[in-house]
Amino acid sequence: MIIDLTAVLFLVSGLINVVLVWYIVQLLKRFLNFQAQLDGFMDKIQEYAEHVDVVYNMENFMGDPTLANLLQHSKGIAEECDGFKTFYLTETDEVQEEYAEAEDEVTYGE
Repeated sequence: MIIDLTAVLFLVSGLINVVLVWYIVQLLKRFLNFQAQLDGFMDKIQEYAEHVDVVYNMENFMGDPTLANLLQHSKGIAEECDGFKTFYLTETDEVQEEYAEAEDEVTYGE
């Protein structure tokens, strides 16, 4: 009994596709988890900056140079994290758009 070469190639191709789909799903799960953690981290940094601002504006600490530097530092970190988030999310949005366009070309190009 001779196994048809086409059937073997079809089976191998199907197995490869299943593995690749599983891998993509795992990557998407990791990405969504990372995005959720990044959002939580940004919220914590923002809360911290607001807390330092409140303490700095209290009468007891008004004009304290140490708190002023801490406030500037925390605001700088929050802005840097926000810039990273904006860059990262912008990049992923562009990749998603390119992927959607490529999918449309494949779907309609046939």
